Amino acid sequence: MRLRLLAAIAALALVPGGSAWAESTPDVQVPASLAWRIQPSQRDDGKVQFELSYRSAHSNVQYGHDLDLVELQGLDRAALDGNGNAPVHFRLVRDAGSFDCEGAAWHGSGTGSCRFAPGADFAAELARGGYGQANDVQLFLLALNDIGRAYIRTLAQQDYARPNVEELVAAGEHGVGLRYLTEMGALGYHVGTLAALIRMRDHGVGPDYIRSVVAAGLSDLPPETLVRMRDHGVSASYIGELRRLGYGGLGVERLIALRDHGISADYVGALSRSGLSGLSLEDLVRLRDHGVTADYVAGLRGAGYAHFGPADIVRLRDNGITSDFARRAGAGGSVSVDELIRMRNGG
Repeated sequence: MRLRLLAAIAALALVPGGSAWAESTPDVQVPASLAWRIQPSQRDDGKVQFELSYRSAHSNVQYGHDLDLVELQGLDRAALDGNGNAPVHFRLVRDAGSFDCEGAAWHGSGTGSCRFAPGADFAAELARGGYGQANDVQLFLLALNDIGRAYIRTLAQQDYARPNVEELVAAGEHGVGLRYLTEMGALGYHVGTLAALIRMRDHGVGPDYIRSVVAAGLSDLPPETLVRMRDHGVSASYIGELRRLGYGGLGVERLIALRDHGISADYVGALSRSGLSGLSLEDLVRLRDHGVTADYVAGLRGAGYAHFGPADIVRLRDNGITSDFARRAGAGGSVSVDELIRMRNGG
């Protein structure tokens, strides 16, 4: 099942190396009733978009699940696709508890309400296994995010440190579900603790991102390197665009530095079209840091100063020499950089 977290119950702060979840959110309670909804879909893979929602003390909370219809025990395709407002009754069973639902279905859609029943057996298993005693609120959150026995088994198989109940709840709430855990593990990322895995997820490092940067030529990257790349906006498309412009084979640190200096593919391409191409990375950074735009370069070229290189252009820009000033200063660009600067400074 692919879980898409549509709205978080609370904002959670992660401290590297610290606990992923200090304590259960104090104002969260198991709602007496939840609303369920299925919307019409053209899917042909047997899945439905199933939503559960409820109102907390401060907000409306909504969870969306792509489920195989067979997971909704008691609801079949005939009942869901019927022509009338047919009453339906079904259960969504999770290790941490079950949702007993009723309502009406018609033409591939449906609405109604559910009641949650905590999974006492699973709570006992958690306690016996050394994960801690799960209360009803924690079981409710674990069930919503489908954190159960398969998840715990996978953690053990990937040699993760044994989490406590709070950390299991945090994993679900941060989108670190079984699919994410399994796919990251298949890519070789067994990062030791759920807190570390949650950190990667919170920074936008997922299986798709990892596969994309590997395809772009960067492999065997440590987790923290991936986090830094993602934080600095180094994407596979960015790497590919630079390669197509002649800047291939760049390492992570150089890519991050270029991104931090605002060196985009658009900027490099625009400079090239304005007459500056084949520049070194150092020249690109210097031009960008000094506010040299492609329009500025094109203006100087139009004023007859096509022979000026990056260092000259930076000096002109630093001294406030516009293309209009350069055009007025001398015919055909015959005035040197030093002369232009003296003229500008002398008024």
